[in-house]
Amino acid sequence: MDLYEELQDLMIKHHFRPSKKLSQFYCINEALLRFLVHEAEITSKDIVLEIGPGTGFLTKLLLEKANVVAIEKDEIMIELLEEKFKEEITSGKLNLIHGSATDSDYNKLGITKVVSLPPYHLSTELMLKISLAKKVKKAIIVFDAGFVEKLTAFEGMREYNAMTVLVNLNAKVHVLESIEKTSFFPKPNCQSVVVAIDFNIKENSKNFYLFLKELFRYKNKDLTRALKQSLPILEEGKIISKTNFNDLGCAQLKVYSLTVEELLDVYKKLN
Repeated sequence: MDLYEELQDLMIKHHFRPSKKLSQFYCINEALLRFLVHEAEITSKDIVLEIGPGTGFLTKLLLEKANVVAIEKDEIMIELLEEKFKEEITSGKLNLIHGSATDSDYNKLGITKVVSLPPYHLSTELMLKISLAKKVKKAIIVFDAGFVEKLTAFEGMREYNAMTVLVNLNAKVHVLESIEKTSFFPKPNCQSVVVAIDFNIKENSKNFYLFLKELFRYKNKDLTRALKQSLPILEEGKIISKTNFNDLGCAQLKVYSLTVEELLDVYKKLN
């Protein structure tokens, strides 16, 4: 039985259909799932995070390699997974969490790798959480192509933003391949892409991201003016400790034109 037939059987048995609200697109391409697992280079020592395991097609392959933490919001999928992986849950090999992946503490869960096809509407929030997780070394994730353009953007590009800076400061992003829409049921409207993200943490503080987020509200202004307009929020949140901008070497440059390293240097000078 192929994955599409198995999905149809599960939909009938558990009385569900893909939810648009939850951005549910079930992967029915087993070769793609095996590719994701292979690229993650999982060892038995890893604790692998899967966001939105759904019907457990990928979960099954991950459990062959290591312990898995699977976070699922859909109650019907939780019941399905509890039935399907009863033995693995009982043994502790699978930690199945009913809730939102955006609310979970990845550090406390001990996550070392991420292999996932997460809901696309949560891409930014999830990417930031993964970037701020201290133990995560590698992630193999499927995102929509538009989001991948933001991940791979660089200074001066329209897609360049606070998330771009944080991710690229802490990691190397590699586009592995585009995915045929027929790999999913139902077919998504957007193009999907597999990315590999190798983490090498330089600055993963939440305050640094908050600094970037506020600064990029004024991305088309020069740095000095953007900092002055951001100052009330930055001071209130105690995100920076210095308010003298005179010694910043790139003070007259537009925020969107500053490199990742320049933005980190500005943050350090103000702290």
